[in-house]
Amino acid sequence: MKHLFHFSIVLFLLLSSANLNAQNVMINVLTQNSGKVNTGEIIFFEIKISNTSATKSVQPYLLRPQISFPYNLVEVPTTGHILPKGWEITANKNGVVYLTNGTDIIAENENRIILIAIKGKTKGGPVSIFGNLTFSNGIAPGSQVGPPLSGDNIADNTSTSSIIVTQ
Repeated sequence: MKHLFHFSIVLFLLLSSANLNAQNVMINVLTQNSGKVNTGEIIFFEIKISNTSATKSVQPYLLRPQISFPYNLVEVPTTGHILPKGWEITANKNGVVYLTNGTDIIAENENRIILIAIKGKTKGGPVSIFGNLTFSNGIAPGSQVGPPLSGDNIADNTSTSSIIVTQ
């Protein structure tokens, strides 16, 4: 019985310390204006990045969110976006936008809201817009693929919204 008690304490300590070292970042995406845009009109696509860790900050150049838009219906202009300080768009081509947290350190239990401008191009939809949280290697400019954060839950690394282009 004594050995079982000691084993239980050791197991508890191991699991507790593993959770302290785990780090999870999640993504949520939402098309503003109820997902409707007229041709020629610009609305924002909202990306929320959350560091759900209670003990670890996300260091610079580790996050590399990928957003995939239906480029036959909408386009992503080169300007007009609202990015948190330190964030940047590293690629914007053929309906795929890559971002990086650049020099932004995201503290424990903090969020970042990113607004990407999208312009209605051709009438159609509704069609899905996909957000996928990928990771970089921590080296500027944050465009190289890297491993996930230690303890990251991949189940919350994707999110979907939709868009319909009218008129």
